[in-house]
Amino acid sequence: MAVESLATEMDTAVRVVHLASSLCVKVQEKLRLPSSTNGGHVKSKDDDSPVTVADWGVQAIVSWVLAEVFGGENLSIVAEEDTESLSKAESLGLLGAVSNAVNEALSEAPRYNLPKPDKPLGSTEILKAIGRCSSVGGPKGRHWVLDPVDGTLGFVRGDQYAVALALIENGKVLLGVLGCPNYPVKKECLSNGCNQTVTTKSAAGSVLKGCVMYAKRGSGQAWMQPLIAGGIPESATLLKVSSVDDPALATVCEPVERANSNHLFTAGLANSMGVR
Repeated sequence: MAVESLATEMDTAVRVVHLASSLCVKVQEKLRLPSSTNGGHVKSKDDDSPVTVADWGVQAIVSWVLAEVFGGENLSIVAEEDTESLSKAESLGLLGAVSNAVNEALSEAPRYNLPKPDKPLGSTEILKAIGRCSSVGGPKGRHWVLDPVDGTLGFVRGDQYAVALALIENGKVLLGVLGCPNYPVKKECLSNGCNQTVTTKSAAGSVLKGCVMYAKRGSGQAWMQPLIAGGIPESATLLKVSSVDDPALATVCEPVERANSNHLFTAGLANSMGVR
């Protein structure tokens, strides 16, 4: 497929990631409540990694919207979560929390110029949407690939995470979208953390935290939109490589999880470069 003909795919992907990011913000706020009142929004998988209402909720929303826009018959979605644990009798409360989060988000879909269901989705329909994402992909054909919450540990901690969605055709990535609800759009957030909600604005009226970034194969460009409550912004900012060429002025980033990085090595490297 010619990359030029991906306008509908790109537009839908960006909009659904905006919508999914709004769901994540609301779920993460509930995780900050005492454990007795947050509705058991976190569950451990068999490999002891966490999965949350947001993981299942995002997967359900993206699956449902893509099926509505592109048809569900030949839709291939590769995603992380399955319905096994969510379908168990003891998970009835968790399924209810997922259903509430999904239906609350989908009720706002028209604000993102996306379709919404005629009535709230039942638990069976939500499980069907999640289960639709069971494709194994492959080197041939078209596949949507989704990580509903990339960085669940960071999400649970109230830190960084991303909603990651891509379209692959015949083994080539055609487009990619990242929703980063806690990403510091304004550099002042790097130093003070910007622990405000996603809709918090600076005195000048610009959003401090939260964005959606996207790129399309062959365009030579990547763009960023601020994350705003209940809709899509009218403009996007062209992303560019930093013009800083003095290592002392550079910003160094590394994984928070020590298991994913050698912090001692990174510190030594930064010191040898003179990073301040």
